[in-house]
Amino acid sequence: MTVNQLTFGNKSKNLEFVAKHTDIEIPYFKKIYPEDLEGIEKILVNFSEKIMIRSNSSDEDEENFSSAGKYLSVGPVDKEDIVAIKKSFSMVFDSYDKKNNQSVIFQNYVDNAKSVSVLTSYKVGTDSAYRSFSTYFGSETEAVTSGKYSEIENFFMHRSVDYLPNKYQKNNVYLKVINQLEDLFKNKQLDIEMVLDKNNSPQLLQVRPLMGKKLNKKSIHDEKKVIDKNLEKYNKLSETTSDRFGSNQIYSNMSDMNPAEMIGKKPDNIAFGLYKFMFTDTTWNIQRGEFGYREYSGGKLMELFNNVAYINVNHSLNSFLTRNLQKESCEEIINYQLNKLKENPHLHDSIEFDISRSSYIFDTVEEFSQEYKNIIDPNEIIQWHNDLIQIDSQNKTTLEKNRKIILRTFSKLDKSFEYLKKENITLIRDTMALPFTHHSRLGFVYFAQLNSLLEKGVITEDQKKLLLLSVNSISTKMKADAYEVKIGKKTLNAFFDVYGHIRAGNYNLSSSNLKNNLSFTESLINNSEQPLEDNILPKDIFTNIEKYFIVNNIPLKASAWIDMFQDGISTRENSKFYYTKGIDGILNEISEKNTSDRELFDLLDIEFNEENTSDMRLKNVLMPDLITSDEDFYFYEEMSKNGNYIGQGTINGDVLLIDNEANRPENLDNKIVVIPAADPGWDWIFNYKIKSLITKYGGPNSHMAIRCAEHNIPAILGVGENNFTVIANSKSIEIDFSNESFSNV
Repeated sequence: MTVNQLTFGNKSKNLEFVAKHTDIEIPYFKKIYPEDLEGIEKILVNFSEKIMIRSNSSDEDEENFSSAGKYLSVGPVDKEDIVAIKKSFSMVFDSYDKKNNQSVIFQNYVDNAKSVSVLTSYKVGTDSAYRSFSTYFGSETEAVTSGKYSEIENFFMHRSVDYLPNKYQKNNVYLKVINQLEDLFKNKQLDIEMVLDKNNSPQLLQVRPLMGKKLNKKSIHDEKKVIDKNLEKYNKLSETTSDRFGSNQIYSNMSDMNPAEMIGKKPDNIAFGLYKFMFTDTTWNIQRGEFGYREYSGGKLMELFNNVAYINVNHSLNSFLTRNLQKESCEEIINYQLNKLKENPHLHDSIEFDISRSSYIFDTVEEFSQEYKNIIDPNEIIQWHNDLIQIDSQNKTTLEKNRKIILRTFSKLDKSFEYLKKENITLIRDTMALPFTHHSRLGFVYFAQLNSLLEKGVITEDQKKLLLLSVNSISTKMKADAYEVKIGKKTLNAFFDVYGHIRAGNYNLSSSNLKNNLSFTESLINNSEQPLEDNILPKDIFTNIEKYFIVNNIPLKASAWIDMFQDGISTRENSKFYYTKGIDGILNEISEKNTSDRELFDLLDIEFNEENTSDMRLKNVLMPDLITSDEDFYFYEEMSKNGNYIGQGTINGDVLLIDNEANRPENLDNKIVVIPAADPGWDWIFNYKIKSLITKYGGPNSHMAIRCAEHNIPAILGVGENNFTVIANSKSIEIDFSNESFSNV
């Protein structure tokens, strides 16, 4: 058989072919049949101390079906333990659908391997033209395929490029292997398993065909054209403006206004247009100026690249500089923060905790200066610290003012209100969205101060939880009102009058609100319980905080701060509730009048880039969560991301995926609920006795983080795309909150 005549077979056939035609190293292996077990001791002499016993069925790894993961593999097994060897053989063999003329592979275990990798010719699940390298740094050969390990490094490169930039040269060993095997098999759709031994030499474990859509040169070329056009847009936007400090231009989909969480990573036109008009074109900037930060005319905060919504991190960081800082200091601060983010890309969803200095967190000048003492002048550090104290103090008095503003407009949103008028949408933006951003910023400040007290050892983790549980927000009231409907004290219509506008996806036209999903609402009511009595905070919380304030000359009483914290967090959540009634009304009217996305953009005077919003070629283009350079449009490494863990101990349970509004089940009790984004519109989840909540997107200070803590729901928020796929496809999982890890069970 010539190379060109090869058809795929089982594991052993494929490996034998590779061994014959390449110099790729393959750990010693041998096919073992049931009859070979009688003289197995003689066969084992040729093996190393440990052996992997792997499936080799005739109906796996073939041309038209791979049966990936269908049959067992066991090991490593000590070759001296004949009983274990025979038992493992039986386990693997018994997993086959058919037994006649079948064999099992015995293969040397690569001891002390540096890494284990799975390479694919395109991204599984999307058919996107990206080579994918998934690597676990350890010797467990099933680490990537089993889904039991969350610390997997994932690298993607578009098939239109055949080189690796300097920063990704470590992946060259994988590129060489996949190139060699694609050429050998005359097949651009392969699934390859390999390890790197202690000498960094690749050892091939398996190669098989990858099932899915056939790739073609035209689609790859079309994708490249689209990518290049968006890359050109990125470079143009990176040009320096007059009042912008910092030389790098970085974009993140989970920073600041967090589009991945609020409207989705690839939002539809209506969601993108509304969010853009309400927040990211002008409102964000107005809010920062009114709050007391430096006046900044940076422009639009959010952009689309390849249909993915991103926040301009440079704009965001600039908007949090204080007014009294010198220009030279501003330049140094922003460059330092941008470089820190480039070196620590996993922090992009917690920039305001770990990168920026945007709020006063009860630290002394000495503590504040620690990070920046070699960056800017000491006097500038003192000025910066005092500026943040001033911003903090002046905005604690604005809660009530903005609360009244948002409630005035809320009261106008009755049946006669015409939502699809430019002046009315503008009214919702200026008197609801803007106050909400003020409340959201204050909520963030209080949350940051709470975390600061925890980090300084002033309060414990349990005390932090109690403080969050003491917050009475709109979701708490919703649960209580649902119970009153259940026992007949409140009518369903009265419940709808208050909560009927809530929808899972606040900006999603296809998402139903509570009022338009009666069967679900009835289930929500029926599963409600009598609310617990208000939590009374123990005295030691007050005592510990009071002592810290006195020692550090902070002119606050512990009771006053706790009152402000509770009020600030609840107001943040409540104002979101009020504001989203306006969005729900807009979406309802769009649906009733069959308003197109172009018509909405025209109404709002927003530029409609048809190519960048509707080109079908974009559906297979992948984009990283963080863009730091030109290279990220063709190559990117998915950030190692376990997610943000909220909870303690270990739990396990069945997984329930709710991927969109249409797929909502009626009962979520005792399930580990998995949803794409931590949008606050999912409040109805908390009316069920769920075991845990897991989201693809969501940061440590997100609305959903607060709600989970408030309702004592353990959660993993923002597990990332790869981990989300693993969890969503699992029947059940175990979550270890202490070690911040999960595994299939």
